Amino acid sequence: MPPSFPYGGMENPCLTFVTPCLLVGDKSLTDVVIHEISHSWFGNLVTNATWGDFWLNEGFTMFAQRRIMEEILGRPYTCLEAGTGLALLRLHMDHTGEDHPFNKLKVVIEPGVDPDDTYNETPYEKGYCFVSYINVRATSVVASDTLEYFLQYFPDLKEQKADQREGLEFDRWLNTPGWPPYVPDLSAGKELTEPAEQLADALAGETTEVQHDITFPRSCSFPCLLCFLQESFLDISSWKSYQLLHFLKKLLEKSALKAETLAAIAEKYPHLARSHNAEICLRWAQICIKNDYQPAFPDIKDFLHLFPSLCEEFFVRGFGCNRILYSWTLRTVPGKQKYTLPIYKALMKGSDAAKTFASTVYGETKDQLHVQVSNYVAKEIGLKK
Repeated sequence: MPPSFPYGGMENPCLTFVTPCLLVGDKSLTDVVIHEISHSWFGNLVTNATWGDFWLNEGFTMFAQRRIMEEILGRPYTCLEAGTGLALLRLHMDHTGEDHPFNKLKVVIEPGVDPDDTYNETPYEKGYCFVSYINVRATSVVASDTLEYFLQYFPDLKEQKADQREGLEFDRWLNTPGWPPYVPDLSAGKELTEPAEQLADALAGETTEVQHDITFPRSCSFPCLLCFLQESFLDISSWKSYQLLHFLKKLLEKSALKAETLAAIAEKYPHLARSHNAEICLRWAQICIKNDYQPAFPDIKDFLHLFPSLCEEFFVRGFGCNRILYSWTLRTVPGKQKYTLPIYKALMKGSDAAKTFASTVYGETKDQLHVQVSNYVAKEIGLKK
């Protein structure tokens, strides 16, 4: 789809639409393709009757996606990806408040409310948690029918009033906003998350020890920090994308990072600041904005203007004209709201310089954004109510 396409994908039967942001050169975002293919069963073959039951599409699809990923990529990596999704749900609920009515699985959409405005992480991640818990076979099109079918399929559970058991109360899952009552065990991902967390803690100065007993002085200056980063065991080039995302997530959670720390990270790990992966670019941008690291603003502007492309690499390697034209689309504005809106929100929470920067970049790119994304950004920076 054109780069202004505002979503990751759309599961049209036999013809999935996806954003060009997925074309990063290393197949690291193929989970989105798996997700859209899974919609062939959950969303296309069986479809929710109303937008209030949107979780039926996405909760079951997330469950199917992660079961497929587990077979292809292994449980540790799948747990890491699922943990990333739950972290996004946590951020969303922290922002809106857990009691927000859109944080239910079964959303009541009042007359005059645009269903697009109810869109968030809840139907995906809370729905995934629910399906993981009941592991249900569904054949119906509304939530109440699905749950009734579940009890009919297992009559002994209906006799035992299983739907009223603590943790399995269907009404609580569907109609109570807030965090899922149950979250799947993701501990298998620790082998991937712990190295990322350890490095993030060290860079934030929260620990003086890293792997192999190499120390990280709290009073370290920039040159010393750069030497620390040069140690061979800190080569993260082999880390998979969701391991890098977990590392960046942990950095984003830190209360403050020094400018020299961010400069050293950018020096040692340029593939973070100038990644072809929009997920990584987004997290790095959020970290820099939160810490008012203005030397990164030009890269953030490039990201919002011209998404990094593989065009030059294709040209140098002589892949042919068709591949060059194909990759050219990655150089235009990345209109996917998943990447655009969080950056503007972060900028508007930042310094005066960050707010001015947001208004300037929006003025330069608004005509190239999808109208829906453009309107959301305009509201975020105060140009529309």
